[in-house]
Amino acid sequence: MPAMTSPMSLAAMPWLAYLLDHTPRLPSAPRPFGAFHLVLLGLVLCLFALMVLFRKRIPRSERAVQHVLMIFALGLLLLEIGKQIVCSYDPAGGWAYNWEKFPFQFCSVPIYVALIAMCLPHGKVREALLCFLATYSPVAGASVLFYPAGFVFSEVIFLDVHTMIWHGAMLLFGLYLWLSGAVKAEWRTAGYAALVYVPLNFVALALNEASYALGFAEGYTFNMFYTGRLGRCLIPVLSTIQKTCPYPVFFVSYLVALGVGGALVTVVMMGIRWLAERKK
Repeated sequence: MPAMTSPMSLAAMPWLAYLLDHTPRLPSAPRPFGAFHLVLLGLVLCLFALMVLFRKRIPRSERAVQHVLMIFALGLLLLEIGKQIVCSYDPAGGWAYNWEKFPFQFCSVPIYVALIAMCLPHGKVREALLCFLATYSPVAGASVLFYPAGFVFSEVIFLDVHTMIWHGAMLLFGLYLWLSGAVKAEWRTAGYAALVYVPLNFVALALNEASYALGFAEGYTFNMFYTGRLGRCLIPVLSTIQKTCPYPVFFVSYLVALGVGGALVTVVMMGIRWLAERKK
């Protein structure tokens, strides 16, 4: 595999290489629905239940929402920096950027959406970004939490903890946005979220095509959103469509399938609001 090495950076950071050489590793990756997965999943579900149980005490002011958004965005940023460093170092081969871990998978985009929303004044654009974080983001987070494919966990303990914290945060922050009233249980929320969701898919498409044309990820599996025409989709049902249908059909199917998933979150919340209003 081609290596993107920098002797100067290696010489300047011998302490980092030392730390990475001694990063705790397991003999094998944790199994989905094994003890590690179930314990951390249980912790996330406990936090979810506590947030619902004490929903009336959740801070709802604009200032509080902004603070929680900042914690979420900056927390993801720090986690991703750590992940990129760990994935770019091989104790046997040294430093080489791992393009397979390039941070623009569907579960990675909340970091960009949250950072942008954090910096924007109140308005339609910020509202649309928050709508995305309240719908598509928790759907993606919950999907990995409850159905971690074989590639989710690894022998590196930091990466295993990272993925559970990351996807758990996506789910819990999405819940916070609903409980705090930062997003409303109405059709407009689904529409605003889709206005963010659809363009992100075309950014991923452009990145995949750029990697084919320019060859910058040669030797690595570069497949953003798992929708690359030369890549392999790992999502059930969609993987079958990819194998049996022309690429445009697969891409549109992906757009529609995940789009429906995000919209269903809004529908569920509208249903919960309707039931709550009937009890009054």
